[in-house]
Amino acid sequence: MQYQSDYILRLIEQMGSLIRRALEAERGGGGGARSYELAEEAIGLALDIDPATAARLSPESFAALLELSNLDDRVVSMIAEALDVESDALEASGELGEARLRREQSTAARELIDRERPN
Repeated sequence: MQYQSDYILRLIEQMGSLIRRALEAERGGGGGARSYELAEEAIGLALDIDPATAARLSPESFAALLELSNLDDRVVSMIAEALDVESDALEASGELGEARLRREQSTAARELIDRERPN
């Protein structure tokens, strides 16, 4: 149990660092591509599939993937945050359809957390 807890905390720390760097790149201006890459890397840490593949999933399929992965709610929350960063970067580059999909995936992920379920 302690090993799993340590792993989750380490994963959260790594994801948080990547998301912070992504937000800094976004705020720095002109860092849309870099911001997207860092957020994608954060998502990749938590998932057992390539984040580019996950990015193409419908919101419902993405939520099912997360549910099947049985991830800690804190990790799911960070995935949702990384998806929001990706969405912002895509909007800034004019890729509105992809941005909307990421935003919908983020919403689907957050809905998993909002349910009353044991973690």
